[in-house]
Amino acid sequence: MIIPIITGPTSSGKSGTAFNAALKTGNVEIISADAFQVYTGLDIGTAKVSKQEMQQVKHHLIDIMKPDECYSAGMFVQQAEELICDIINRGKVPVIAGGTGLYIKSLTDGIFNCPEIESSVREELQKKAELDGLDALYNNLMQVDSEYASKISSNDPARIIRALEIYYGLGISFTEAHKKYNREPKYKYTCAVLWQDRKALYEKINERTVQMWQKGWKQEVENLLNAGYSPECPSFRAIGYKLIADYIINGGSEEHIINQIAKETRHFAKRQFTWFRNKENVVMYDNILLLENNLIDLINGKRSLL
Repeated sequence: MIIPIITGPTSSGKSGTAFNAALKTGNVEIISADAFQVYTGLDIGTAKVSKQEMQQVKHHLIDIMKPDECYSAGMFVQQAEELICDIINRGKVPVIAGGTGLYIKSLTDGIFNCPEIESSVREELQKKAELDGLDALYNNLMQVDSEYASKISSNDPARIIRALEIYYGLGISFTEAHKKYNREPKYKYTCAVLWQDRKALYEKINERTVQMWQKGWKQEVENLLNAGYSPECPSFRAIGYKLIADYIINGGSEEHIINQIAKETRHFAKRQFTWFRNKENVVMYDNILLLENNLIDLINGKRSLL
């Protein structure tokens, strides 16, 4: 079976498309590919499907982590593949829906699964970056792995440090390690990226941000803070949560906070689109109804790809 993936920028309608197709076919379970819908208590700000919708269509990988726990692409791939196997064995069709590009890429292209490296290696590299500057680390990477260094920006600390961490921790270059430790995906996928006219999408983001605020987003963040969760928790990396926490703690303008959240969301949507547009083997859709109908045909076995 080729597994369908419905993805795209925030607010593009991907979750609704997957849900409608599932509702109409009655033979689908949805696996969420969203880095923050995994957390309990983050409902409004992550645009989580409602309890009623989850009763109508079975959803997976939602509300499975506490706000202070870490979740990763590796964990997602392992759990998603186990779910896919289980759903297929029960005679149903798994549909992946979500906009976290790294999760989609890890699922479709395979996951890098190298041996664990002592944390001291990364800590030493981070200290070196602070003392000598990022340029020194990048030049170091050019010497030990010029192939990978040429593919990334010299201003990307996360990737530079990770590549050097691999080199000093395992004794081989990141390029070599990727060939040695990259695990191939267990399933084949067909991926559709839902996109709307940018101006229309941005207007939708602005409207949805206001609606989320009116639904009680501020109260949701207050509840998290009152439960003892810090703005430094992994879950607070979701757009809006740190901004709202700062507003609650330090005060400010409600209108300014809403505008800032909308601005961050628009920038995020732009980065998502750029990421998905550059990904190979995806089909771009600007028509929600067409994608929904094609997904229904795929679920019913009338077509092989989206």
